[in-house]
Amino acid sequence: MEHGHGGHRHGDFDEFYAAGQRWSGNPNEALIREVADLAPGRVLDIGCGEGADAVWLAEQGWQVTAIDTAEIAVERARGMAAERGVDKQITFEVAPLAEWLDEYMGESFDLICGFFFPAPMTTEQARELARMLRPAGTMLWVDHDWEGERPERMSPVQMEALITDLVTDTAITRSGRNVTQGAGAHHHEDIILRVQR
Repeated sequence: MEHGHGGHRHGDFDEFYAAGQRWSGNPNEALIREVADLAPGRVLDIGCGEGADAVWLAEQGWQVTAIDTAEIAVERARGMAAERGVDKQITFEVAPLAEWLDEYMGESFDLICGFFFPAPMTTEQARELARMLRPAGTMLWVDHDWEGERPERMSPVQMEALITDLVTDTAITRSGRNVTQGAGAHHHEDIILRVQR
């Protein structure tokens, strides 16, 4: 799910989404490509936005936990899930990642996805996410190929450096994007981190 602009802080997101639907409604191309060889299991979708990725994953048979800070976006995501008949397979939660991590007591995940996650993250939070992966689980961390550092985001390269000792395999690839609609359409290249526990 494309989600977020460089300058947004959590408090701005309700306003950002209040202006109407922001994204294309289609699942992310990199997500479709990267999960093609994975057997469906439990997935955590961080920064789920309006729900296109979460709904698509549920349609492929995944049990999805989807979190976002913007209530308006999550309401849209719930509506899409109900419309497509997969609302029973998705648990949506409105919370900042830090708060959700503090309170989560559930099972670990076969897949963790962070696509264009528009918030800073501490080293400990990044490592906690890696530890939430089941053995042989996969993490996908994707962002646009920005010019220069973005202190308000955790880039795939930074994420890899922070968790490399907790995982067995990491790979970073670059991918062209063909997105014509939605607020992320002006970005033409992404960086994709794929990690295996």
